[in-house]
Amino acid sequence: MKVLIADDEKIARLTMQKMLESFGYEVFAAGDGAEALTIFLEHHPNFVVTDWMMPRMDGITLVKTIRAFAESDYTYIVMISAREDKSDIMEGMQAGVDEFLSKPVDRDQLRARMRVGRRIITLQETLRHRIRELEEANRHVKKLQGLLPICAYCKNVRNESDLWQKVENYISEHESDVEFSHSICPDCYEKHVKPMEEKMRRKKEEAEARKVLELSQSRS
Repeated sequence: MKVLIADDEKIARLTMQKMLESFGYEVFAAGDGAEALTIFLEHHPNFVVTDWMMPRMDGITLVKTIRAFAESDYTYIVMISAREDKSDIMEGMQAGVDEFLSKPVDRDQLRARMRVGRRIITLQETLRHRIRELEEANRHVKKLQGLLPICAYCKNVRNESDLWQKVENYISEHESDVEFSHSICPDCYEKHVKPMEEKMRRKKEEAEARKVLELSQSRS
């Protein structure tokens, strides 16, 4: 997964970068919020770890802007700050921050926050996948509901009561658009299909009889 770090303090930024890389993440680093936003829009990282106070664009503005650009993939945001007042935490959460860490960043706490973020991102991806499956299934059901059985011979259609009627009568009774699928009504089966099946059965019996006759003649 990809992580974007935004911190104007070079030493703190490099320290976090090394820690995150040791955890196995691909890391991008920015020295202020404006640079971080440019990197975010280009690389779409899974995580953003940002300082609160930065030049050009502070962390809160960065978070609000990222949430405004929200796409289907969720970005887990960790705010790094020495602020611990309830009002500051509420401001960060309202802006879209998921987690807070105090400076200096503790390695174990950072690892734990990232693990929580990974679980949430994975759950979001699973949920999004399930939603796509349900939407596809729903489209399939709607498509099947729009199919109307129609006899391949007389063109009668089968209605909701499982009765066959003239297509003109059905259309006049239903205002919704329908597509047609082919079937065979009982009358046409007796009139057209059954005689063909009987004819094919007789031909098969005659062919088998000829084979038996030829076999008996060859033996004699």
